[in-house]
Amino acid sequence: MRTASGAFAIALVSAGPAAADTLKAIPATLNPNKAYVLVEYRLERNTFAAGWPGSPKWNPLRAGLILARYDPERGDVRGLGRAADRPLPAKQRATEFFRNREIVKADGARLMLLELEPDTWVIQGWGDTSFSLGSYSFRLDPGTVTDLGVVTSEADWGEGDRAQTSGEVLKSAFLGPFAKRAAIAPARVTFRPRASGDIPLPAALAPLTTAVSFSRDARFGNYLGGLVNRIEGVNAPPKP
Repeated sequence: MRTASGAFAIALVSAGPAAADTLKAIPATLNPNKAYVLVEYRLERNTFAAGWPGSPKWNPLRAGLILARYDPERGDVRGLGRAADRPLPAKQRATEFFRNREIVKADGARLMLLELEPDTWVIQGWGDTSFSLGSYSFRLDPGTVTDLGVVTSEADWGEGDRAQTSGEVLKSAFLGPFAKRAAIAPARVTFRPRASGDIPLPAALAPLTTAVSFSRDARFGNYLGGLVNRIEGVNAPPKP
């Protein structure tokens, strides 16, 4: 783990408590009482309208990681379920929802910087999917910058299911309530370390940044209220 010193371009200064946030830019000073997280999102290629005049190359980023503060001893989100007797301090929330704000934009990729409370955190979900069946947790210490690497999401389709084609979507719109209900799938997520070809770490943050150390199989209640899955998916093809 690396903590900041005065030799680095970004200084750490004392500051009062503030809510967790997804930042719009690298701050001139980092709060020593907070922890910072970098994550690069890879966009999905636009295959739905591929070849249509004026169609974008990439789909917009409509959903992303949902993080929650995690109690590894109780095996649940802090202040909820099995950890209900360990509530968070007043004005602190357990869940940090996705906000689409990037500090660096590249072709097919977005780099985001989050400011969070130091704690153990868990990947709670993505979009309408909770990873309550098994996810990754990680520790964030005060005054540190942690790189989650590069994250990609895809639908975790069951055998025989798939997304609708553009023609099927148009047909469903025409038939209205008489259309066959489309299949739905929970999300699954893959992380990999940052490599050449990815967005490089900002020069001001690179000396302070360490790669994340995930602990696997963190479980918790489905407090998002939507679909449930394991973070790697239950229908993902086996890894080679």
